[in-house]
Amino acid sequence: MKNLTSIFFLTALFVSSVAFSQTYKNEKTENEKTGEAQAVTPELFKSLGIDNSPNPKNATLTDNTVFIRQIGEGNRAAINTDTNASEINLVQNGVQNGADLDYTANTIFTDVRQNGNYNFVKDFVYDRNVDAALELTQEGGNYFERFGTNDLTKSLKFKQTENSPDIIIRSYQ
Repeated sequence: MKNLTSIFFLTALFVSSVAFSQTYKNEKTENEKTGEAQAVTPELFKSLGIDNSPNPKNATLTDNTVFIRQIGEGNRAAINTDTNASEINLVQNGVQNGADLDYTANTIFTDVRQNGNYNFVKDFVYDRNVDAALELTQEGGNYFERFGTNDLTKSLKFKQTENSPDIIIRSYQ
């Protein structure tokens, strides 16, 4: 009788696990497809809230200036420039914010404001003939990186929030 009871419970357990099991079916809809190339246009940038129109400030630059204001602990900045004229403004208001800015260009205008904690920006421009600009506000826990410039990315202006925590832009001619 003990064996019969054990067999009954094992059978019930097996049948219930089969009856309530699911199979995973990997079907992607048109909206879920990834990895497909998409042409980047000024309209795409605008739809993402990024203004990439040329910055008029570049035309008014005559000297090389750097202004850094750090409020909080553990903030760090590394700024290297090899430009004919530049204005770089960096405000870090929070804890553990970082900025690595490395520029080789004709003119550079950069205005980065990091509010909150754990923001990081890397901006690398290596084109002697370009007039580049970056106006970026980060609101906490954000990462932005731009490597290189082209006509679409030489001038960027936007606010980075928790809706877009990581933005990496690779620009090639």
